[in-house]
This record gives sequence, structure tokens and C-alpha cells, in this order.
Amino acid sequence: MSAWTPAFRANEKKFVACHKRALRSVFNHEYDPPRAMLTAPDRATEAPESVKTGFIWLFAAGLGLWQLSWAAPVEPGKAGLGPQEALREAFSANPEIAAFQARSEAERSAVTLQYAPANPRFGFMREMNLDREQEEMGPMSSWMVSQELMFPGKYFAMGAAQGARADAALEDLRAKRLEIRQKVLSGLYNVYSARRMLSLLEAQRETLREIARSAEARRATGAVPQQDEMKAHVEQTRNENEIILQAQEVEEAEAMLNASLNRLPSEKPVLAAEALKAPKLTVGKEEIETLALRNSRVLSSGKAMVKEAGAMRSLSLLSYAPDFMLSYRRPFVNSVPGASVFSVEATIPLWFFARQTSEVSSASSRLISAEKNLEAMTREVQAQVRSLVAKVESYDKVVKVYESALVPQATVTLNSSRAAYGAGRTGFLELLDSERSLYEVRMGYYRSLARFVEVLTELEKISGVSLSTLPFGEE
Repeated sequence: MSAWTPAFRANEKKFVACHKRALRSVFNHEYDPPRAMLTAPDRATEAPESVKTGFIWLFAAGLGLWQLSWAAPVEPGKAGLGPQEALREAFSANPEIAAFQARSEAERSAVTLQYAPANPRFGFMREMNLDREQEEMGPMSSWMVSQELMFPGKYFAMGAAQGARADAALEDLRAKRLEIRQKVLSGLYNVYSARRMLSLLEAQRETLREIARSAEARRATGAVPQQDEMKAHVEQTRNENEIILQAQEVEEAEAMLNASLNRLPSEKPVLAAEALKAPKLTVGKEEIETLALRNSRVLSSGKAMVKEAGAMRSLSLLSYAPDFMLSYRRPFVNSVPGASVFSVEATIPLWFFARQTSEVSSASSRLISAEKNLEAMTREVQAQVRSLVAKVESYDKVVKVYESALVPQATVTLNSSRAAYGAGRTGFLELLDSERSLYEVRMGYYRSLARFVEVLTELEKISGVSLSTLPFGEE
């Protein structure tokens, strides 16, 4: 809450003052001693204008505090974090993404290397320790060059295997970007929701303080029993405990978001002024599983690993083919003019039963392992998608119910309880219960909103494609 602007603090004080005025109007006038002897209908009929004005102020203050809880803390002259801005910062600053990017580039750069032959060898030879006859002829000196070449098919097999490894590294990078996206967006909504809930609890604290003061004053006049005052103090203590716990949740959410953004854990993220709205699905339920099987980065990486294992098996089969050594030697001292030596050597898989056969068997087993791992990953992705789709649908409905029914109904119930309490038709405990229920409903909305975004981004991470109105980030 330290990132709130002075203007926001002024609004907070304004709404709290409004709430206090409303409570004073209600609690200090509706139970004047002469009117306390009236029946409930009489009190409802004879309620002075100050009581009606008090309830109007109370209703306005309640709406104001509700709007206050949606406000976002923004520092002057500093742009706040929205979903798009947070993703842009994370993709450019997150060290995990940078590490996977470097690995992907390294694997891609190594593809060309697989098609290149080994470095040639260049040598110089001079005869020494000659016998008498050779000494009479003179020592001979020569230079030589040699080149080792593998069977041509091996270069293509090694290039295909390295290309598959590069594809797998690229898919791992994309999967990491989706993982960071999920952390950033869910972390952003967690911070937003945690701060809003803390704002609600702090607003409730001001309300309970004024209620407790009014209950104490009215108990002193004998208008209400002592239990009302005790219940108000119990609610105050409970509220203070909830504020302490919620403040800890705010710090935890901010630290997790900072980690994804590569910021210091102690830094206070400044959110955008606009309220974060609940995202909407843009893809039908029946299409999600098909899209996931087609675009899942996990499955794409698994397919690349199968391709690599197949290329390595082809390379192992080519180990039966010979490799070659080409060499050329030319003397330049005490030799016949134009004399030279050219030689070609080839390897023979003489020990194939111990070497090549084992290589083929090992590569074949690795290929089977990669194929089975891909099959297992496919089943796991299908199960995760089905489970997450059900959760997304449930939380989507829950958030809509909060927005369209629960919050309005709880607000109407509280206003009705306030009016009934002012007219003497209900007790103090019922008023406190309605007050607490409204705040719990509003906090439940924020919890559901954060959870909704968490499961939705998890589904998009596994599917590898955008499924909602949330920003997907640039490749």
C-alpha cells in the first residue's frame, strides 16, 4: 500500500469521513430515548430527516468504498504495469528466457558444423640417420597433406540429428516463454487482487471502528445491550488479524511478480490505473484439445527428440560403411622431378559384432524410448487440458456469478439491514453479519478472479496458443 498516490489517500480519507458521517447520523439519532419506547412501525414512520439523510450518506459511502477498492496504486510520473507491459518487461529481462535463448542459438549454430569434414593435416618429412649409400644420394625432404572423410551419408545423418536438437531447444525456449507468461499474468492478478482485498479490509476497519464507538455511546445511554458493544470489538479484533495476514499475502505476491520480472524482491510493483478485468475465452471448449495437440510446445519438443533419435539410429546403421583417409606427399629435395605419392585408406568394420552391432542396438532402444515418452506426454497433455478446461469453465462461471448476482445481492442485503436497523426492525448482530457478508463476497470475487487467471494461463501454457483476451506476448 506504500505505492498509493496522495490523491488516492485523499480519496480514502474522503470516503472514510463520508462513512463516519453516515454512521453518526444513523446511530446517534434513530434511538433517541423518547423514540426508543415507540413500536417498530412508529419508529419507521416517525424517523427524523437526519436518519434518512444518514442512510443516504451510508449508502453513498458504501459505494465509494467499493469503488475505492478497485483503484490501482500509481506513482506520479511513472507508467503502471498492465498485462502487456508486464509481459514485455519479463520477455526482455527474465534471465531464464535469456538462458534458453542462448542455448537455442548455440544448438542452431552447431548444425552447419555437422556437415563439415575434419580439419586437414599438413606435414613435413626429412630423412635422418642415413647409411653410406643414402648419404651419397643426399637426404630427401618432402611435404604432405591428408584429409579424413567419413562416409557421405554420415554427414547428413549428423546434420539431421543436430537440426532436431536445435528444434527441440527452440520449442523449449517457447515453452519457457509460456511458463514465464503464466507466472507474470497470474502474479500480476494476484498482486492486484491481494491489494484490493487489503483495501477492503482497511475500509472495513474504519467502518467497524465507528460502529464500535456508536455501540459504546448507545450502551452508555441504555439504548442497546452490552453484547452489541462486545460483538463490535470482537469483529474489530478479527478484522485486524485478517489485515495482518492479507498484508503478508500482498508482500508474497509482490515478491513472486518481481522474480518473474527480474526485479529486486523488495521493490513495490506499480500497477496501471485501469482495473484488471476478468478475461474472456475466445475459443470453444471442443476446439481446445485439438489446438493443444497441434500447438503444445511440450509435444513439439518431444517430436523433435523422436526425430533426433531416428537420425541417430540412421547414423548407427551407417557405422558399417567405411570412412576414408586421403593423403598426398611430394618430395622437394634430392628427388626425381614430378615425383609424388597419393594414397587412399578405408576403414573396415572388422569388429562389427562388438562395436557396430551394439551401436545400432543402443540407438534403436533410444528411439523406442523417445517414441514412448512422446506417447506418454500426449496422454498427459490430453488429461491436463481436459482438467484445466473444466476448471476454467467453472471459474469463468463463478466470476460471472460474483459480478452479476452475488455482489449486487450482498450490497442490497446490507443496505436493507441498515435501513431495518435504523427503523428498529432488526438487531445489531444482523447488521454486523450483513456488513461482514458483503466484504467476504467482494473478497471472494477477487480470489476467484486471481484463480481464474491462474488456471486459464496454465491452460494456454500447455496448449501453446492463445485462448482468451489476455495478451499472448510476442515471439
